[in-house]
Amino acid sequence: MKKGLLIALITTIGLYTYAQKNTSFTPGKPWKDNNGVHINAHGGNVIFFKNKYYWYGEHKIAGKSEAQMADGGIHCYSSTDLLNWKDEGIVLSVSYTDSTADLAYGCILERPKIIYDKNQKKFIAYFKYYPRGTGYLKGYIGMATSNSATGPFIYKNKFLGASSDFGSGDFSMYENVDNNVYHLTVRKPDKTFVIGKLSKNRMQPEGKYEPVKGIEKHTEAPAVIFHNKKYFLLGSGSSGWKPNKARLFMADSLMGEFTDLGNPCVGRNPHNGIGADTTFGGQSAYILKVSGKKDAYIAMFDIWKPDTPIEGLYIWLPIVFEKGIPKIYWKDSWNLNFFNKKQ
Repeated sequence: MKKGLLIALITTIGLYTYAQKNTSFTPGKPWKDNNGVHINAHGGNVIFFKNKYYWYGEHKIAGKSEAQMADGGIHCYSSTDLLNWKDEGIVLSVSYTDSTADLAYGCILERPKIIYDKNQKKFIAYFKYYPRGTGYLKGYIGMATSNSATGPFIYKNKFLGASSDFGSGDFSMYENVDNNVYHLTVRKPDKTFVIGKLSKNRMQPEGKYEPVKGIEKHTEAPAVIFHNKKYFLLGSGSSGWKPNKARLFMADSLMGEFTDLGNPCVGRNPHNGIGADTTFGGQSAYILKVSGKKDAYIAMFDIWKPDTPIEGLYIWLPIVFEKGIPKIYWKDSWNLNFFNKKQ
């Protein structure tokens, strides 16, 4: 075979591999975007806007460990089917040139959550923010806005939430049925789980935060849904980058009191051998409601890899309601047709 023909054949095979479309979710395995590159959107969320999904998450810098400051900003991907994702690029970047900026490289920027504000007709990004050189001592909520789902997002401000001088940790920004946005978070330094309402412009707390009755202390990585007149809060314990047992709570009101439902996870991740007792090796990030399908929710988890964070993996699993209670069963492979079946 001639050399030129061989090169052309290899190139064609490579392009075909990149162009292959995903037909199912394969939790715990690498997930490639439209360019054939592993998706780089960790600890984030997904929104649905004008018939398209947008996945936002932490952009991790290649070649950096968490200890070497791997946070590079917020990365965005778009999709019409939740399986195949187009890389929309970094929509909010840290600054590599201005060491005095709030978002100077070396800051910690984690767990971004984006909402679309219909009144202001803008997208608002919230994220855990720790100033450069301060570690995890004082946790701010950073905010950035954009007129477009694909950015660019412009950094606006930061605030200390949780009615604490030390701020807050892991959080959920939840738009309730009353159209108000609530900040649910673990308070620093005592790890009490608290809730506070944001102002009408959704850029700062409106008043004092209150402890949420029934939510165990040290509850991190919260994700909230409202289903069948009940609020469900999925979270984790507190063990750094190491996985722990998931925890689920239920209440009639977002303010509580919540009932502890225990660990909703069932099964084992065959790729790492980790079972439900440590959430298949992952940690909750968000619960995604599938548009156009009744009672269709996907629990999103991250498998963290602090030594090589850009290689962190994703676990997306369907939520099943058994007598009204969410359960999350491991599945090696599945697709959205799962929700067409009678549960």
